[in-house]
Amino acid sequence: MRRSGVSVGAGVGVGVCVLLAGCSPGHDSTSYFPLAPGARWTYSVQTDADGAASRQQQTISVLDERRYDGKPLFIRRSETPGNIGIEYWLRAQPDGIVRIAQRMDLEEFAALDPAPRTVLKLPLAVGASWRAPTVPYTVMRKNEYPREVKYGRGMPMTYTVEALDEKLTVPAGSFAHCARVVGRAEMTLFTDPVRGFNKVPVTTTEWYCRGVGLVKLERLEKLATPFYSGGSVLMELVEYRMP
Repeated sequence: MRRSGVSVGAGVGVGVCVLLAGCSPGHDSTSYFPLAPGARWTYSVQTDADGAASRQQQTISVLDERRYDGKPLFIRRSETPGNIGIEYWLRAQPDGIVRIAQRMDLEEFAALDPAPRTVLKLPLAVGASWRAPTVPYTVMRKNEYPREVKYGRGMPMTYTVEALDEKLTVPAGSFAHCARVVGRAEMTLFTDPVRGFNKVPVTTTEWYCRGVGLVKLERLEKLATPFYSGGSVLMELVEYRMP
């Protein structure tokens, strides 16, 4: 099936007002999700899956500002050595950050999301919640291929702001004024012949710090059955640069 796609010319630059920045250009020291072009974050990502641990670095950067459908958007790129890079089309709206499309390096055009996908609801307030689709990161089949369960299996995750103004320390340093956002989902799997189908909890905890953005992420997919194994992901900020 051919995916519908759209393209934005790289040379189309516009002086837009970043909604989170109170209409001031450049970096905003109060934003929990900076989108200023030139911003760059490097993370250490430790994955425990299938009984083995691995560590790699992931880099996220804001490439530029563009315009699509008469409205501004920001191109945010994620890169991991040895994997395909992905560009995300993000918009800063009064009610939060939303994703409207994505493009992998092997694709000529970006594929529009069926509907805008909330990345972070704003303004942040304890108890605020939203839903967005996700896939399992570390759940593996033991005796079937493809072993990764994430292919073709999506599930809705409910995110809730559980705390504001927390402090935490990661390799990039110590940070204050951080929001803790917890995502919870359930994945239905045939775990074994005795128990049959069961709901497996999936949890993501994210910390967003003012003026920096995402500083830490923990993903838990605990599962050990005759047919499946689970694991965890720990993502911590190593260094960052703001324009």
